[in-house]
Amino acid sequence: MRAAALPALLSLATLLGVVGCARTVGLDVRYPEAAANRAMLASVGSRRVEIRSVTDRRIDTARIGSKPDNGKNVVTSRPVTDVVREALLVEIGKNGHAVVIERGDVVLAADVEEFWLDTVTGYGTTQYVGKVVFALTVIDGRSGDSLATRRYIGIKRRQVDKPADDVAREVMDAALARSMRDLATDRALVAAFARATTAAAPR
Repeated sequence: MRAAALPALLSLATLLGVVGCARTVGLDVRYPEAAANRAMLASVGSRRVEIRSVTDRRIDTARIGSKPDNGKNVVTSRPVTDVVREALLVEIGKNGHAVVIERGDVVLAADVEEFWLDTVTGYGTTQYVGKVVFALTVIDGRSGDSLATRRYIGIKRRQVDKPADDVAREVMDAALARSMRDLATDRALVAAFARATTAAAPR
């Protein structure tokens, strides 16, 4: 009896999985390395940078938006914390600093506060508004002293005649890129990197 029921249970589990996927739209949001360019952060001598943690502080961690036509949740294909961490790796590396697993001259900890896509439909048009906000704490890797806490915001708006998931992803990509550009051109962050103990100092 149990053996006969097993195929039915597996079929039910498969069906439930399909239904669950049908309720969401996954976007492969990322910050391509080709889009990153050297900025003010590159003016500091090369530092060893350890990205200690990226935490998700969003109020709604289950989604990044919803589709207005059918109410499906919009999500990222990877965890939002992984998306932001990868973007930080790209930006730090492009600006001439070495990302390390431990014993960094600079230690970074990031809190994702917003990662959201608004979709507004009008008469024959759809407007996408993507927003990425994260806070970054900079710590001296040798002394453990906090050097700075900064907040970065990236917003991208785009209006199109026909809604499309590719457009939604591109808007979120651009918002993420703008938040990283905000970081790389922040004079206070540059000053914090400059104050950090260099690898040449004894540990």
